[in-house]
Amino acid sequence: MKKKFSRVLSTVLAVCLTAAIAIPALADGNSTLSELFRGVTVYVDGAKVEPKNAAGEPAEPFIVDNSTYLPARAISDALGAEISWDEATYNVYIDTLKADPKAAEYLTEYFEIEAMTGTVSAETYTAALTSIFGEDAVAMTGTTLVDAVKATVENCGLKAVAAAYTAEIATASTNGVKGVSEADAAAVAAALDAAVASGTWDYAAELDGETATQLLMNAVNFAGMGRNYLGNISDTDISAKLTAAFGAFYDFHDLNNESIANLWKLGETIVDRKATTGFGLCSSDYDAKFLNKYTVQYSHSDIDHAVQLVTIMKSLGIDAKVALEPKVSIYLWDGHLNAGMEYNLRFEFNSVEDKDAFHAQTVNYVSRTIENNPVTPIKGAWITPCYNSYVEVEDFVHIYDNVITCGKYSLHPFSLPDNVESVTTVVNEVAAEFNANAAEGADQIVTEVKDLWCNAAFFRYLGGENQ
Repeated sequence: MKKKFSRVLSTVLAVCLTAAIAIPALADGNSTLSELFRGVTVYVDGAKVEPKNAAGEPAEPFIVDNSTYLPARAISDALGAEISWDEATYNVYIDTLKADPKAAEYLTEYFEIEAMTGTVSAETYTAALTSIFGEDAVAMTGTTLVDAVKATVENCGLKAVAAAYTAEIATASTNGVKGVSEADAAAVAAALDAAVASGTWDYAAELDGETATQLLMNAVNFAGMGRNYLGNISDTDISAKLTAAFGAFYDFHDLNNESIANLWKLGETIVDRKATTGFGLCSSDYDAKFLNKYTVQYSHSDIDHAVQLVTIMKSLGIDAKVALEPKVSIYLWDGHLNAGMEYNLRFEFNSVEDKDAFHAQTVNYVSRTIENNPVTPIKGAWITPCYNSYVEVEDFVHIYDNVITCGKYSLHPFSLPDNVESVTTVVNEVAAEFNANAAEGADQIVTEVKDLWCNAAFFRYLGGENQ
């Protein structure tokens, strides 16, 4: 909510929005059951909402005197908002800053921060801040949530923002938020307005593992160290974002950049030595930084294909985070290396089950060689669609990604299980030669072999089959 509005709903509004309270309130002699109408169905962006309360039980909307009453928790969940209930004061707290259910996994995978449970000490929280912001991270002092927030505000570079807030602005921004003293209002206000903290938290409470995890994840996102993505499949503007992002891509293999030049020469050399017939050139600037456990990478060249694929997935009820990464595809053709602009479309699904279902749900739409196909393939469907995962997926086939990195750029020649050793040997030999002859201070070439799982059709293509 904007800072000029309270982040807490009043007692009266809480009663109106909470079905468990509103129905008994009718028995006051002023309203009768004949005036209460049920059977209200709620849709959010075309998707039907099945309202439930905190216990998971149905919480049915209803109409009284031409006013429609909706359960606050169910509607907040449908809109992606966070909600909490203070039984002592009859206040409902709603904040549009949605918690990340995979925050603990993300902090572990990218920052080696172990999952936090129970009460979190200042030492533990400071160690986590150090993992994210480095050895110069500002430490947490004290034991409460507000102490953690103040340290986080400083590490996010928001201390000057907090200092600039007048008392009036700080009070308005934290009006109704639990546990905020006048002395801490500016720091909390800055955290709220920067989407680092949530208006549903009790800032006077002892710091607990769940809240600490969300606070750290919010800080990671604010600092630009979190996921780098366009939005979700379910977003109404995701197609426009895909098209705009693709339009901003540039063919970076033509840049006058020493790292790219060295990688290009290295790629030519490993092709000359028959280790591979092609590779992809990528930039870490576009890395989605998704959780590999939930992620599928889909490769193509036509942006209309990506837009149509995402639209089809939406129609099938599939949701996932969406990122678009440019890729220069380099391949041997008629004795020469050719380059073409393509992209990696990444999906981070909500669950492993959703990820495992991706192939069966989409393959008919993206391949033009399926016999008796029950659907019409979308624009640009390839003979051999290409998608893969760095974590094993059922029905995918194991291959290898021979990652060759120089600075922020990387080459990605694939190898099969029966030739991975020979390819790796050539790659390492060529990389060692380049490093030995590199100018002083130049970026070194680093090699790494990563396990990769791809769809069966692409595996056959890598083995020399057309389909």
